[in-house]
Amino acid sequence: MKHLGHLKWKQLFLFLFVICLLPTASGDDDDDDNDDDETILGIEGDDLGEVAYFLLIGSLLIIVWKPSFFWLRKNGPELFNKEKKQFKRKLGVFNKRFMTLHYWLGLFTVIIGTIHGIVLEWHWTLWTAMAGLWIVVFTGWMMRWKWPPREFRRGARLLHLNRSLSIIAVVLLFIGHEIVD
Repeated sequence: MKHLGHLKWKQLFLFLFVICLLPTASGDDDDDDNDDDETILGIEGDDLGEVAYFLLIGSLLIIVWKPSFFWLRKNGPELFNKEKKQFKRKLGVFNKRFMTLHYWLGLFTVIIGTIHGIVLEWHWTLWTAMAGLWIVVFTGWMMRWKWPPREFRRGARLLHLNRSLSIIAVVLLFIGHEIVD
């Protein structure tokens, strides 16, 4: 294995899947009689964390989708016995919708996660992870915009597609939640 930025997608997916299964962000004290829980607009901070957790998982499904998309473009018409041009067009439409969903899930993840952090007064590791996720989301949205010069969009693409930043952010989220809990 070369270095963290060049992990194969299966290894990265397995790593993130294991992280998602660990009892970190969803760890609950079962302290239901504690009425002084931190809330914002009547919503508990812990509940916001749960929402951000599932949105993050939804956003990270791109790790599975992108390699599947390329494989389907190559092998799908023969596999499903469809005309090549029509299959690729339908697959392209689905990919465009999936990417739009990916961008919005990422944006809602960092917004809700940041509110979750403000309400619960996070540890510095969690704020570092959130800053990394904001960078990933901002660079992803920058790739969609037309106004920055091409060099900026190219740099944003390289930064957004660099898996190591996302991995470091997820690991810091894991470590930070273990510290806080």
